[in-house]
Amino acid sequence: MLAAVRSRAGWLTVGTALGLAGCSAMPIPMPDIALPMPSLPGFGPQPLSAAMEPVPLAPLDPAAQAMRAQSAEKARSLPESDKPAFFVQWTTNMPGLTRKPAIDASVAPPKYPEAAVKHNETGTTTVESCITVEGRMVDVRLTRSSGSASLDSATLAWAQTARMTPAEFNGQAMAVCGWRLDYEWRMAAER
Repeated sequence: MLAAVRSRAGWLTVGTALGLAGCSAMPIPMPDIALPMPSLPGFGPQPLSAAMEPVPLAPLDPAAQAMRAQSAEKARSLPESDKPAFFVQWTTNMPGLTRKPAIDASVAPPKYPEAAVKHNETGTTTVESCITVEGRMVDVRLTRSSGSASLDSATLAWAQTARMTPAEFNGQAMAVCGWRLDYEWRMAAER
C-alpha cells in the first residue's frame, strides 16, 4: 500500500506501508492534499480575444473581384511541376551513391539549329533538372546560357525528351533534383 504525504519542503513524498498478515486491510489515514493542475499551452479551452473573433467581410468592389478572378485564372494556366514527390537533392559527393545519373546511350544528341550553323554559333549551355526514377528529365531550367538563344532553346527542347539512367543509392534507383548538365555546342570542323 502506498501513502502520499507533503513534506516540509513542499515535495510530495510517497512511502510504502508494509502490512503484516491479518493487518493489511487496516485503513491508513491519508491527508487531503489539493494540488493545482498546471495549465499547459495548447491544452484545454482557450479564451478568445477580441482580435480572434470573426469579423464579417465587406463585399468586394467589382474591380477587385475582376482582379481576383484574373489571378486565379492565371494560376490555373501555369504548368504544374513534374518534380517528383520524393527526391534527393544532388551534390557531388553523396554517401551511398553507387551510380551517377547519365545520358542513356540510346539517346541521340540534340540537333544543331540551322540558325546557329548559319551564324557559326558555339558555346556551352548548362541546364539544371530533376531526374526521375524512370530516367526522365523534369523541371528543366536554364542555369547558364551559351550566348545563343537558338542553342539554349535546342538544349531545353532536347532535355524535355532525353532519357537518362537514374542515380542509384546502394543499388536502388532514386530521383534526384539539382542535377546539372553542361552541353557543349561545337561545329563539326571543331570536333
